[in-house]
Amino acid sequence: MLRYIFFIIYINPAIYITRQNRRENLRLTDNFCGFFLCSIFIIIKNNWLVLSQISISTIKDILKVGLPLVPHSVGIFILVGADKFIISGILGLTAISSYLVIFQISTVFIFVFDAINKSYYPWLFEKLNKNNKSTKNKLWLLTYAYFVFLLAISIFFFFHGSELIMFIAGKNYVINNSIVGLIFLGQIFGGMYLMINNYLFYEKKTILISTITVISGVIHLLLISLFSYYWGITGAALSFCLSKCIQFLLTWLNVYKITVIPMPIKGG
Repeated sequence: MLRYIFFIIYINPAIYITRQNRRENLRLTDNFCGFFLCSIFIIIKNNWLVLSQISISTIKDILKVGLPLVPHSVGIFILVGADKFIISGILGLTAISSYLVIFQISTVFIFVFDAINKSYYPWLFEKLNKNNKSTKNKLWLLTYAYFVFLLAISIFFFFHGSELIMFIAGKNYVINNSIVGLIFLGQIFGGMYLMINNYLFYEKKTILISTITVISGVIHLLLISLFSYYWGITGAALSFCLSKCIQFLLTWLNVYKITVIPMPIKGG
């Protein structure tokens, strides 16, 4: 249920910040809530979830892995939702509109990265279960290649990001390329984070995942309060990019410590 609430806030933060298109925003919220309740009804009606067939040990394992991810969801909300309230308070609703437009357009990357990750991690876990050194080396090289590819894509937004935003949102949104580039680079760091975070999930280090996300979220709140005050929308974009980069680097550092694959820098 928390994921649905965060998803609504994340996709349409203007619901809670402005009163424009209020009817459409409420309709969006109603649709998501209705979809959630309908899904629960169908699951119960078709007996797709039979609790009597689930062992106590399975329930304990699910709780052991799943409960620590609750702070992770809160941290995600801080990273992608709570900052909008701070920006609106510091810069005002007029100034934040441009930031929201860029941010919402950049969420396309989130859907793409999430789809890639959901297709990738079952295959990844299957390869890791074989515990083959050669395969693990190839996995790591594949991960590096993916990082380089994504960072290369980010360069485009620093040179042509403003044109893209005007093409999608209209000529009323004339925004500096650096602002667009920073926000999209932040989303790309999110895609890189998802790729390497799979290794922590494989090791069931969910407490560590939550800790990293919450730390990144708190840093984001501190940075965005400071940067927005001094540098406006540019500071807000820089704060988001740095926070996502920190989340990625902290995850990478911890994967390095407990990695299930022999990294080149370890001499593996």
